[in-house]
Amino acid sequence: MPASRNIDSWQQVDSRADFAAYLRRLAADCEQACTDQDPHSPAAERWTHRSINTFLWGWVRLLGSRIDGTDLLHEQAPDQPGWPGLAYQLDIVRTTPPAFNCALADSGTTSDEVNTVRDLRMYAATLATDFARDERERQAKISRGEWAGDGGSWAHSTLYDWLDAWAAWVGATSPFHAQLEPVTWRSVALQLSAAKIYE
Repeated sequence: MPASRNIDSWQQVDSRADFAAYLRRLAADCEQACTDQDPHSPAAERWTHRSINTFLWGWVRLLGSRIDGTDLLHEQAPDQPGWPGLAYQLDIVRTTPPAFNCALADSGTTSDEVNTVRDLRMYAATLATDFARDERERQAKISRGEWAGDGGSWAHSTLYDWLDAWAAWVGATSPFHAQLEPVTWRSVALQLSAAKIYE
């Protein structure tokens, strides 16, 4: 994969390399927002979310239909997300309020079942539920005085580390990565599955 250029905005994303660079940029910006003591700093104002869980529930909200029956994503990416469409989604998700949904939380959708934007919505909800469960189990171990490293199914507990792992995985090159082109709702689900465990 060719060296990536400096990406400051989702509008600059045209390729997988650009998307990986954009994810790295989001990860750095998120880390600054999460560690900044000033809640009114520019970085903090660009991020509603401070956890993987709320970020994913924000994405669930974005992937759902509006009250008026129209779909925000359909206007931007009617068939498939593409690299620019996926970058656009992440840009919007940064400030989309989370929307917990009990029915979606229990969907148990796997990445292999994702074919449509609705499927990705269910899969994002499944991941959010799984992350929350993993965090509860980790906290319970800590409360009992047990070592809580390497015990969960998520490799990262912070949003910025997860975004950075996603960037590293998307930017890597292997025969498996050929499945990422063209970008489909399923390939987005594969990316999310990989980011969950990639270190």
